[in-house]
Amino acid sequence: MTVLDTPRLRLVPLAERHIPAYQAFIASPRAAALGWGGMPHDAWRNFAAMLGHGLLRGFAPFALEARDDGRTLGLCGPWWPDGQKEREIKWHIWRAEDEGKGYAFEAARACLAHVFGTLGWQTVVSYIGPDNARSQSLARRLGAQEDGTWVTPRGTEVLVFRHQPPLPSSPTRGEARPEGQSVAQGQPVLAPAPSWEGAGVGGAPAKGTDAGGPA
Repeated sequence: MTVLDTPRLRLVPLAERHIPAYQAFIASPRAAALGWGGMPHDAWRNFAAMLGHGLLRGFAPFALEARDDGRTLGLCGPWWPDGQKEREIKWHIWRAEDEGKGYAFEAARACLAHVFGTLGWQTVVSYIGPDNARSQSLARRLGAQEDGTWVTPRGTEVLVFRHQPPLPSSPTRGEARPEGQSVAQGQPVLAPAPSWEGAGVGGAPAKGTDAGGPA
């Protein structure tokens, strides 16, 4: 199982221990502001769909765990369910108190290095709501360029932000490794970006740092 390490996070495969934090998020006003929501059993089924996605596609979003105390902060990673036009990097931060601290930026950079390096992708997008200024700002900080719109199978129009493979650079601070082994060296990396520590994102806090819909 692949694990991505960054200075403050461990990006690990989704597991049952992450479900309570996901259920709390889906029941929260933060999810409602994004047009999501549901009962705990709905969240459980959505979570199970993400696990199934990993089995069918060979990749899935990672759970974000804080290295200092192990708490679950959200999810980030590759996503391509049936009916979705292109492969995506999605991210969700689940609690308002974890917003504005650069966690989504840190996680997304590690995931982009992973998909362009380990998975060998040549391009990937992030689908973001037109009124989600915070997440749009994050996509731009990651180097993505706005590339038109797409209408989801549910009839929602979203903005397409396209990420391109990075040029060779210095070793990344978030690298993939099989769980239980030391961090591998020489992974393809993203171009330098502003400091990872405390790298918050401006925008409308009510919408949160979220790209991609629920399962």
